[in-house]
Amino acid sequence: MKLSKINSFLFCMFVCSLFMSSCDSFLEEKPLDAKSSNQFWATESDAQTAVNALYFGGVPYLHSTDVDGGWTPKATMWGGIMSGLFVDKRKDRTFTTASEGCNFNVEAFDATALKLWHEFYKGISRANFVIANIPSMTGIISDDQINNFVAQGKFFRAYGYFYLVKEFGGVPYISEPYVSTDGMYVERSSADEIYRNIETDLLSILQGDALPNKAFYDNGCYVTKAMAQTLLAQVYLQWAGAPQNGGNEYYTKAANMAQQVINGGQHILEQAGGSSDGLSSAFNTIKTSKTSKEIIFAKEFDYTNYNIGNSYAVRSIGADAFQWGVFKPGGDIMYNAYLPCDMLINSYAPEDIRAHEKQFFFRHYTDEDGNEYELNTVGNWAWFDEVSLINGRDGDNNMPTFRYAEVLLIAAEGLARTGQEENARGYLNQVRKRAGLADETASGDALIQSILTERFHEFPLEFKIWDDIRRTRLYPEADGAQSGKLRWVAFGSASIQNKPDGSVRVGAIPEYALLWPIPLREMQANPSLQGNQNPGWS
Repeated sequence: MKLSKINSFLFCMFVCSLFMSSCDSFLEEKPLDAKSSNQFWATESDAQTAVNALYFGGVPYLHSTDVDGGWTPKATMWGGIMSGLFVDKRKDRTFTTASEGCNFNVEAFDATALKLWHEFYKGISRANFVIANIPSMTGIISDDQINNFVAQGKFFRAYGYFYLVKEFGGVPYISEPYVSTDGMYVERSSADEIYRNIETDLLSILQGDALPNKAFYDNGCYVTKAMAQTLLAQVYLQWAGAPQNGGNEYYTKAANMAQQVINGGQHILEQAGGSSDGLSSAFNTIKTSKTSKEIIFAKEFDYTNYNIGNSYAVRSIGADAFQWGVFKPGGDIMYNAYLPCDMLINSYAPEDIRAHEKQFFFRHYTDEDGNEYELNTVGNWAWFDEVSLINGRDGDNNMPTFRYAEVLLIAAEGLARTGQEENARGYLNQVRKRAGLADETASGDALIQSILTERFHEFPLEFKIWDDIRRTRLYPEADGAQSGKLRWVAFGSASIQNKPDGSVRVGAIPEYALLWPIPLREMQANPSLQGNQNPGWS
């Protein structure tokens, strides 16, 4: 269990010199037995500490990243808020105001872009240290450990660059650890080069047995073969669409890689034959379990034992719930930072278990004395944590990152887009059956639309929608109340939700805003970036 290692964490000592970012506050502790950087890599504990660092910075740390502190949307939420399909109801930060007002200029989005840029490169820098230094530890750790630790480093380097290329397009590609300021100013590589480097890292660690073919929780929450395969399937799916437009070659690769996860036999859908409806449902099991075989990768939290808690709960319900006198959240603040729009809520079919009370969303709460309360707006049940809210602390639930349901839908989409519709419907209908829906029989564009809708309905609170909009250049619109359907229309002419809050505005988001601006501080610091801003941003 990695969480037990954090309080004696040494790794930031040799990344603090990097220009990308400073270390997180809980990583800045320097215990009395702290080693200097030239003494590191001397013991098995050093190696394990460096590997553990990979899980608590970079992309996983988006769950803890915000802008300007305070009660703001986490970085995981920013894309959904940009899309207008989710609303930050507190509205006290520049990002939310600019997004709702469609003021897409560098000044308004620079702080958020900088946070992302620094966090991704911080994770990459940690990975580069592991990849470069672990192989020198022959005789200290076994060859199998060396291979496994390097594989974990390559996974997280690929993970970091995947997010960078999605968010910014081409970026400087850094594959060696910095130990001085020499060679810091690197030009942007093309997005195609970044994707190829990601593919190379992931394919290299999927060969042989460096990564175990185990389920995530069975492997102590460390990187598994299925994790790497799932990430590569996601990479191929994104690569197939805009702006790379890799097309059928990469849709086929995405489907093939997803099928490798399926055939690996380590992961399953919870209650695959049809979910129960209630607190014992598949979706509640996914929320609370730390043994589920549906989870391929999750961000770990454990406040009770390690004081590293999940703070999504205070963002799961509106401020009106504070008036009930039941909850005592940290800082005495509750607010819905990621309120799903009515269009999404109303699009679920009546028989769809995911839309039923206390599955993904909720409106009613009963306290231990039997008092009943109703929210003014829908709450996000997938994040609601009664114990943490009542006791005024962060929670213990992990946050799903990769799920087996997504693997099935990647396989479905890749196959559907390359003419293998019967097999595509087979994978799609596994997800639909679990949700209580009839089999999909559509073909052609209607089948693609059904798969995209299923992704939105299955992962409304797992932050997939902005990537789907970016790669498809399509945006969901209503297609009948409680129909179970959405119409995915051309992004440039779509009716965008909540621009501003409560209003629909056609063409509200310019296409250039699908990439973030390169942060001004990075452009000023790196001469190779000057004059090389992403198109459209001014």
